[in-house]
Amino acid sequence: NEIELLKAENDQLKSSGNTTPAATPAKTARPPSETSSTSSSSSRQSLGLSLNNLNITDTIMSDLLLDDSYEGNLRKEGRSVRIVITISGGSNRTKAMQSQEYLIGSIGVSGKTKWDVLDGVIRRLFKEYVFRVDPLTSLGLNSDSIVSYKMGDVIRSHVSEVPELLPCGYLVGDNNIISVTLKGVRESSIDDLVFDTLIPKPIMQRYLNLLMEHRRIILSGPSGTGKSHLAIKLAHYIINKTGREVTDSNLACFNVDQKSSKLDLQQYLSSLAEQCNSEHSEVDLPLVVILDNLHHIGSLSDIFNGFLNCKYHKCPYVIGTMNQGVSSSPNLELHHNFRWVLCANHTEPVRGFLGRFLRRKLIEMEIDKNMRSNELIKIIDWIPKTWQHLNGFLEAHSSSDVTIGPRLFLSCPMDVDGSRVWFTDLWNYSLVPYLLEAVREGLQLYGKRAAWEDPCKWVMDTYPWSAALLQHDGQSLLQLRPEDVGYDGYSSFKDGASSKQVSQSDTEGDPLMNMLMRLQEAANYSSAQSCDSDSASHHDDQLDSSLESAL
Repeated sequence: NEIELLKAENDQLKSSGNTTPAATPAKTARPPSETSSTSSSSSRQSLGLSLNNLNITDTIMSDLLLDDSYEGNLRKEGRSVRIVITISGGSNRTKAMQSQEYLIGSIGVSGKTKWDVLDGVIRRLFKEYVFRVDPLTSLGLNSDSIVSYKMGDVIRSHVSEVPELLPCGYLVGDNNIISVTLKGVRESSIDDLVFDTLIPKPIMQRYLNLLMEHRRIILSGPSGTGKSHLAIKLAHYIINKTGREVTDSNLACFNVDQKSSKLDLQQYLSSLAEQCNSEHSEVDLPLVVILDNLHHIGSLSDIFNGFLNCKYHKCPYVIGTMNQGVSSSPNLELHHNFRWVLCANHTEPVRGFLGRFLRRKLIEMEIDKNMRSNELIKIIDWIPKTWQHLNGFLEAHSSSDVTIGPRLFLSCPMDVDGSRVWFTDLWNYSLVPYLLEAVREGLQLYGKRAAWEDPCKWVMDTYPWSAALLQHDGQSLLQLRPEDVGYDGYSSFKDGASSKQVSQSDTEGDPLMNMLMRLQEAANYSSAQSCDSDSASHHDDQLDSSLESAL
């Protein structure tokens, strides 16, 4: 049996150890990252080797995802094939939403490759890919998330008959793409949504459970944490779940900006409530209503009062977004059945999102250009750490309300020089001006709470680009000096009198609201049955420490 032989050969390879130099152009979705232990990286590379062996030729080559065996394969009548995951958008509203493709690997298919071997390669490739994007939990996905794959005109799934020709028979003309479909609404699964949004499965499941059960949620968190994007994705999923297409009549979006008044929103919601209550409504009600930027509205309770009389079963799902710490009244929850979801930079899914997003971009670049740069891997690893460090600085001198969301960092270019220029510009023109402003306000509100440490020093000490460039770049990166924010003019937190004032204003102000919201989040978390005990207990640890800091 071919599969048994391959398994035996794989075990032999593992035991004989890995002889390939790490610097060779790789073919795998995962470079052995510097943080991983040697044993795990060598076993991972041998997985790459075995895949390559399954892959097409008799010889064993270095690794699997990037195709350095391209020339050799063609001589043996093989074809280089790209594997993409296709996520259907379920919407005709904009081109961007039609469908999204993610490149996850490149393999060789020869005239001898059989279907069961190809099935195995694609399943392993997917497993490798999600593990590299999210080394902690693989997003909660595994190879069972794959429903089928399409190659030319043939769709291959575990229930379909074996096609009459071998795989190479369907790679005609320029067709060199295998399009993989993941479980989704049709299979009563959220795997494709999880893969698309990079939000781990237990967390996404909890959000959907809250929305399905209570029909009204508010995503609350600092700017740039992806609240509006998540709101749209949740809305699309809910609409597709009912078997409908996403259209303007099914999904209504109301963006509250400085110009639109409280009155506009009030009128909009009360007209919705009227339509819900009228027996013979001529207008089709939207299935989901997204209310963006609710922090621009002073008192939310007043706005939703008209909604109170709404017939619940006919009422649309409501997803609101707002920046936290703005008059978030508990009344909303008591009287209107809203549930809060906190999107904070120090907790998942926001905390790990930047790393997952950048690793996905990196893998795509590696496969596309058929190369791997260890220097770039180091840079991609460093950017999320820098982001967390800056937020630690903001929390020390102000509060978590003013922390920076990951959005600013998503545009990092995937090349070594480009990323350096990009970071220098981002630092000087976006980050430093914002940090100075936020810390200035924090000092006015809370006084001096922590010793001053210039984040620029941390950037210099951990600089991921070559040391030779540090001399030049060191001068071009702006520093944050205490005198820029009048740091020394404020009384220290050690003075008795001011310490009382600070701690009082600290607990009476935003942190108390934050604490209440975290408690609410914890209550929601424990009530979501879909969550496994591990992640729940881990969340409780985080919660305890964040509560302690708030108190």
